[in-house]
Amino acid sequence: MGLQMPNIEIVTSPTGRSPQNKYFFGNKTSHLDLDRPKYNKIGKEDDFWKLHTDLYELEYKHQLVFYTCEICFRVETNDDRHAQFVRNMFDVVDSPYEHCADWTIFHNTEYKSKTPQILVHLNECRMLIVGTTFLGEIKKGVFGILGFELPEIGILPMHCSAFTYQEKTNLMFGLSGTGKTTLSSDPNYNLISDDEVSWQNDGIKMIETGCYAKSEGLSPETHTTIFNAVEDARNKDCLVVENSEASNARLSYPITSVETAYHNNDIEFGHPDNIFFLTMDANGVFPPVSKISGDTVKRFFETGYTSQMPGTEAGNNDIKPLFSPCYGSPFMPRKVSEYSDLLMEKISRNDCNVYLINTGMNEKGIRYSLDFTRRCVKDAIDYGADDMSKKVLNILENLISKEYDTK
Repeated sequence: MGLQMPNIEIVTSPTGRSPQNKYFFGNKTSHLDLDRPKYNKIGKEDDFWKLHTDLYELEYKHQLVFYTCEICFRVETNDDRHAQFVRNMFDVVDSPYEHCADWTIFHNTEYKSKTPQILVHLNECRMLIVGTTFLGEIKKGVFGILGFELPEIGILPMHCSAFTYQEKTNLMFGLSGTGKTTLSSDPNYNLISDDEVSWQNDGIKMIETGCYAKSEGLSPETHTTIFNAVEDARNKDCLVVENSEASNARLSYPITSVETAYHNNDIEFGHPDNIFFLTMDANGVFPPVSKISGDTVKRFFETGYTSQMPGTEAGNNDIKPLFSPCYGSPFMPRKVSEYSDLLMEKISRNDCNVYLINTGMNEKGIRYSLDFTRRCVKDAIDYGADDMSKKVLNILENLISKEYDTK
């Protein structure tokens, strides 16, 4: 398996994910949503097997096996830095050869490729990653696989954070960079997960056992929980610092470094009491907090309006409005309705409250402060809020009618 490395700094190339270079293979591609071709492209079978043959014949220093959502993954990588990242993010077993993997990921940072290649064979249950050193490709590769596999057995994969507060369980949906990690790491909360959660028949469960937090603007005053977790990981020699000079700089550390988090991934949390949809609205047209219900919930989930932050994907250096179905379109390869129908069924069955939170601008173009947004979330949990479904749905439909780029 290789030993744990000391703290690591890595500068990756590219500095973001490369969804335009991801292709799916096998006859199970018939289940993909081909109306979203940016993220769901079908490749030629020969291309997969040519690269697979090349990678299969190479030696890998690290064989990392872990379970999540009762699926066994094996990651084989040549790179010490990426191996440490996987150990931070997942509960890696001690004896990898005693486990039979459901999915295998071959990851090689030395293989010569002019461009990133992320190839996923849905029938063979194998993923190939070359031509990129960005850490998030492994993490989101696993999540994308779960995004395909779990709905078939009635489990909803969610691009959201989760936490408990005042004995209530809460979910926060939002695209990368919209505040999931920061808001759910409030010192008054007990963190379940900062980015990915599954909603099963008996409640929610964490997918990862690590955190992957943006470091821009990190300070002990505004981000106490994350700052302390980073220092703890640094002291334990397990901190991974990625692209420290980039706008998309991130820090990886195990969830055990978060003092207020749940450290046992076998804990059952039950069903959520409250669900928050985060939108980093650069237009300043949404209220800071709105309760929503019925078809408005489904519409917001299926469209996922926000403003994309710089550096989330390779080549994106500007803030721009976009719509990302399920608040995580790159990781939800099936038809959007499969996920939204599951969500609405679970909300109805478990009587969950749903709120829209604007973490972006007010009508004057001034960004809502972190303290203000935190108060809005806590007030919603403690006291609820007025149902503004009709108002915010009209605003959303107006945004859509302006023909923003739908992702």
